[in-house]
Amino acid sequence: MAEKINIDVLTLDSVQCAACGYMMESIAALPSDVQEMITYREWSIKNKDGIGKFIELKGKVLPTICIENDLVFESIIPQYEELIDEMAARAPTEAMRDRIISLREVGFEFDKIQENLAKAGAGMHTRVDSKM
Repeated sequence: MAEKINIDVLTLDSVQCAACGYMMESIAALPSDVQEMITYREWSIKNKDGIGKFIELKGKVLPTICIENDLVFESIIPQYEELIDEMAARAPTEAMRDRIISLREVGFEFDKIQENLAKAGAGMHTRVDSKM
């Protein structure tokens, strides 16, 4: 599957802000079958790139999950089913949409959170002097 669903998580800082960390975890805890269909990244407003992304996406509040450039979960940490439904609605192909919907009953996998957060770079780009 070459095409992936793009998810941007706008945060203050996923390490020091609990709500921001929970938003990142809601993406990181998605089952591995879903992980294969998405790319995601944290955008902290503690640096220029994060501020730029916040402005580009027309963010209003933190934290926010954006799926395919749509502000979807603004200051609301989503339940698994809600997240799956919103990803399915924005899937680039019908086959991907159907595959995501088929995983609706699986639920979060909390055993791989640290690995998936590291893959997403959570907390890595939150300093003012970070290099992107």
